[in-house]
Amino acid sequence: MVSKAQLRILAWLSKQPDSLEKSWDVSREISLPGIAEGIGVVRSALNVPLTKLEQDGLITKRMAHVIGGGNRRRQVYHITGSGRAQISESEMQLPKQERLYKIYGNPPNASEIFGRKDETVRCLEILLKNSLMVTGMPGIGKSAFVLNLCQELAGKFQIRWAAAEYFSDYHSIASSWYPEKPVPKDLDAICHMIESSAVMLVIDDVNLISERHIEKVQELVSKLTKTENIRIILLSRESSDLFGQFDNFKLDALDLESCCNMLGEHLPLTEREKVVNSLGNHPLALKLYQPEHETPESSKDVVEYVENVVLTALSDDQKHVISRLSLEPKMMTVENSIAVDDIDLLDEQNLVRWNNGNLFELQHLIRNVTRNNLAPNERKDGHKFLAEHWKSQNTDGSFESYLYHLSRSNLIEFITQLSTEINSLNNHDSAALATIVADSLIENETNSELRYLESKIAAHRFEPSIIRNNLSSHTGDQLIEMEFILAQIEGRVARYESELGELLKQKSPLEGARLLISLASQVLEDRLPSAPINEESRNKVEHYFKQIKLKDIHHGRQSIIVAMSMLKHSIAMADFDFVLGDNIIQSLIGVGSIDDTIILNLRTKEVIAKYLSQSMVIEEVGTLVDANCLMIENTLMADSLRLRFIELLIEENPELAKTRFAQLTKPEGFSRTNTTIRYSARWWLLHSKIHPNSAKSSLREALVRYREAGCINASIELEKLFHTQF
Repeated sequence: MVSKAQLRILAWLSKQPDSLEKSWDVSREISLPGIAEGIGVVRSALNVPLTKLEQDGLITKRMAHVIGGGNRRRQVYHITGSGRAQISESEMQLPKQERLYKIYGNPPNASEIFGRKDETVRCLEILLKNSLMVTGMPGIGKSAFVLNLCQELAGKFQIRWAAAEYFSDYHSIASSWYPEKPVPKDLDAICHMIESSAVMLVIDDVNLISERHIEKVQELVSKLTKTENIRIILLSRESSDLFGQFDNFKLDALDLESCCNMLGEHLPLTEREKVVNSLGNHPLALKLYQPEHETPESSKDVVEYVENVVLTALSDDQKHVISRLSLEPKMMTVENSIAVDDIDLLDEQNLVRWNNGNLFELQHLIRNVTRNNLAPNERKDGHKFLAEHWKSQNTDGSFESYLYHLSRSNLIEFITQLSTEINSLNNHDSAALATIVADSLIENETNSELRYLESKIAAHRFEPSIIRNNLSSHTGDQLIEMEFILAQIEGRVARYESELGELLKQKSPLEGARLLISLASQVLEDRLPSAPINEESRNKVEHYFKQIKLKDIHHGRQSIIVAMSMLKHSIAMADFDFVLGDNIIQSLIGVGSIDDTIILNLRTKEVIAKYLSQSMVIEEVGTLVDANCLMIENTLMADSLRLRFIELLIEENPELAKTRFAQLTKPEGFSRTNTTIRYSARWWLLHSKIHPNSAKSSLREALVRYREAGCINASIELEKLFHTQF
């Protein structure tokens, strides 16, 4: 006779295909921790039923490598043909074997929960009218509860889940909600993108978001909750005044019967009740419980239980790993973490939690207890150790983790390291760097170097208010630079023009020339596609060119000559002056050692201009654009030309334009520079035409990106169009 506990195990294992039995890499779902997590019981409750199932030939076990679970092989279980037959013959009502809905984003691993029926009913009643904040202490089961709550709502709402971390900002939250599509950076554009659909948006661990970013997240949430067909569920350790418009539901301890079910059936009911009562009916405390642990004599505070029982049972080496993991700011892969050799034990004892992408971190209850018990010198030593560890890694996010720990162990070295990278922010997570610097300023608020770094990061993120707040901390060249950047961001052209002379004085001739070239390019691009270049823009470009002193540039002169020639060629093509354009190309060829990509780029622009002058047909232009772009190795340059062609093609062949547009590199695929911001503006403008259902969001994003690139006239034109259409 197969027991109910055994059937639940078989049902869970039956989700996996038979082909997995011979695979070297397998899912964590068929390991002991994965099975326990999936069916919602403690690990020790599986020992007896697994042994019986194996003896009866309903399952087999073997050693295999668990994907994302470290380097060592682990014990995994497979259901046999007899086991599958047993399930099909059983009349017992089993838990759903497949999720009946799709959750977009990064939800936790699905798991069955016991009890919580009354809580579910109450929360469903709230969500009929309002958004919801679910609060409760770490480990009480908030994520699992809300995950199952979403199943009840999937028929009415599309479900999208974002797991917040310490470095999260509003854009990373929205990107987690919508991993399948490009997400605008402008907050209002994001709201426009979301507002047209009935959607349930979840932010797990919203309490982890740093002070640096929480206000923008709150603004995003506040705007979205005003839309009738949107509901938001926030999960937090405690309620927050920032989200006062939400109904707060506190998730308390689990009922006695459900807790006993979590402990399995191998212990007598009286013994299980004793364990449950002694651990305060706390779900995670029950999952942390091991039979070898001494059962507390009376109900204890969960934190005290973790401190005095769970963590005390670890070896000294394991305690060191736990203490260092408690200092990590975000989830990580096992292979790149310091826990790569200990993950089996940590997972077996339920000390870590996972997301569905095989990232892990300490259980928050374990993390909080451990971190709070560290002395200041222990914290500093731990951060120093982790800084050295992450410095040696070479994966996405490792540099940010390195700087995070370095900022807490060696502030001077942190400032030095970030200063060397401050002009290459497009290679790093600016939300993380902004958080790290803001935290460093809490205890070092008068440090002018940190203030400068914060301003540079804010300029990169298009956050003028932070730059303005820091102006009083800057002096000399830094003050001139930041005042110039602030004027640019805010579109105060007369102001930054008046400060340009002072800024050029502090730069080398080559640096100054590059700045002037950048400004000239910005002026020429400050127009909507196919619009003419006005006289004022021509005069400005000439004014910038006159300030470039080529004779003073000893190294890099040729690059400046090429850049100036390319801008002159753009003007010639706008005027359909093909003779002048060809002369410019021939002069570049005569210079020698010029990259063929440059010539191909100019020749392609010439072809497009000939179409606009009605001397070529669109099919011929398309063939030449494709042929030339295939030979251009610079992806940004090639895709900018393809984008320009699609801007023309959409008027004649919308369907072909849509197909070609889908093949372009999305804006986030490029490092962030003035050129790529302008590409982004044009990409989103074209997106608004190709996907009219999202035109409101796309057009808003395009005008903000034009504004961010300093193209004020183009942004004004788009703003007029935006208000006219919507």
